[in-house]
Amino acid sequence: MQPLIKSTTKPLRNSDSQAVIASFVGRVALFSATVDCIYFLFFLALGSSFLAWMNVVSVAMYLAAYHLVQRRQLHFAVVLIWLEAFPHAAIGTIMLGWESGFHYLLLMFIPSVAMTASRRRLQVFLIALLAFLVTIDIVSRMWGPMAPISQSSLIALRWLNISLFVLMFSALASYYRQKITKAENRLKVLASMDALTGLNNRSHFESDAVHYIARFQRSGISSAVVIADVDFFKNVNDTFGHEAGDLVLVAVSRLLKSELREVDSLSRWGGEEFVFLMHETGLAEAIAVTERIRRAVEDSSVSHHATKIRCTMSFGVTLLRPNDTLGDAIARADRALYRSKTQGRNRVSAD
Repeated sequence: MQPLIKSTTKPLRNSDSQAVIASFVGRVALFSATVDCIYFLFFLALGSSFLAWMNVVSVAMYLAAYHLVQRRQLHFAVVLIWLEAFPHAAIGTIMLGWESGFHYLLLMFIPSVAMTASRRRLQVFLIALLAFLVTIDIVSRMWGPMAPISQSSLIALRWLNISLFVLMFSALASYYRQKITKAENRLKVLASMDALTGLNNRSHFESDAVHYIARFQRSGISSAVVIADVDFFKNVNDTFGHEAGDLVLVAVSRLLKSELREVDSLSRWGGEEFVFLMHETGLAEAIAVTERIRRAVEDSSVSHHATKIRCTMSFGVTLLRPNDTLGDAIARADRALYRSKTQGRNRVSAD
């Protein structure tokens, strides 16, 4: 007799938010390294060797930040990106003037900080960013461009920076939209799922069954509703603890799912009760399938701390009838389940 499930302890995984942030920071690092390669070629073509080779250092810093992200050292990666971006913007603006547009790229930090920091930290960041921009504007105007370039080159550089800002902002907005859409879809799944067993929850079953019953009323194709209950489940909790009880519920859920067809609707009804709707199934077939499930549960066990826990289940079966509501079918199946319990449990009864 093979155990259905063993008691194990799984390590905690990184939170989804951390994974999203890490993915975003890695993308920023690679994109910024590419941008600095473009700057390198641009300034090399202008003959500004200092500004050109400064971008080589920047590329190395962004690649190092990406490497840190891959090693899950996210904090140091973010610090390294900030240590590159802000001095780079300040030096570029002071060397070439405010009209060069280097400061535009710093605005990209606003949405990323807004998505990952508390409101207070965001406020502090915005004040610090504004003070930084005002400072480099004043310094660049007081000292004048320290390495001036031609007006046409300055215009080209400004529009290059504006284009990069638009591109980065669009990519960032698209990235967050994808993540939000994915999160919304996941929340929809979680809202319809029982957290312990992974089966559909009662609310989802009721919604799904109502639509199916409406189709049944039109087609008249026979279908069965079954309620199942783990026998003496309270004794399992009292004897072995609630962790063992949870393992039993998970094991039973897996067995039910494996024995039923994908087309059938299966749900945890509440506590130790389960309900399933067997589509296009007659009474004899429904009883036969349910009896097979009953024997499978009886012949199985759950391992918990070197102890094998055995359990049985009682079942109530009914067919959908013309003009039935879900409540009508559930009430009949529940009466059949009650009869199984009063007649000794571990049996299948029909109404």
